[in-house]
Amino acid sequence: MDLLAEVRRARRELPERHRALLDHANVQETVVYDWPDGVADLYRTLGERPPSASELKDAAAVWLQGHRTAAFNAPLLQAMAAEVDVPSARAVIQYVAWHEYGHALSLTLATDELRAEGPALLRLLPERFQELVAADSYARSQVFDEIVATVYTVMIDRIRTDGYGAPDFIPPQVYAAFQEVIPWPPIQ
Repeated sequence: MDLLAEVRRARRELPERHRALLDHANVQETVVYDWPDGVADLYRTLGERPPSASELKDAAAVWLQGHRTAAFNAPLLQAMAAEVDVPSARAVIQYVAWHEYGHALSLTLATDELRAEGPALLRLLPERFQELVAADSYARSQVFDEIVATVYTVMIDRIRTDGYGAPDFIPPQVYAAFQEVIPWPPIQ
């Protein structure tokens, strides 16, 4: 399976307005086959200290703000894809890609004021969402962007079956904050 082609397929499936925002922000994607060393090298090209190999090991992807690039963990995605059929492998890659595109949109469009609301908004989400964010131990300043990326994945996935409405489990305050960053519904 061509991972970069699948990631780009996931991008093409985003609403046109969101693709235009990603293009305007010069968002790119890359697949790193020498993970974690290859992605650590990308951090170093930015003059940034990379996360440790143990921090990167299980990451499906990372967002490199200085490069405006979502870097995808090829060995992990290949291992996940090898264990399922092609449609399921494609779905996994889509979800990872959509999550990273949600990060890209949030990191380029959210304000510091919105980011400050992250911990309070997290407490409003269902326990499973709280666990997803807490499991990766995000810094206070990163919580909002992680919420947006996680909600974005859910919202994009729902378009096919439920249209552009928000699911009941996303509290109105979280949905409103999401809409301040991500044009939703994207057809307005």
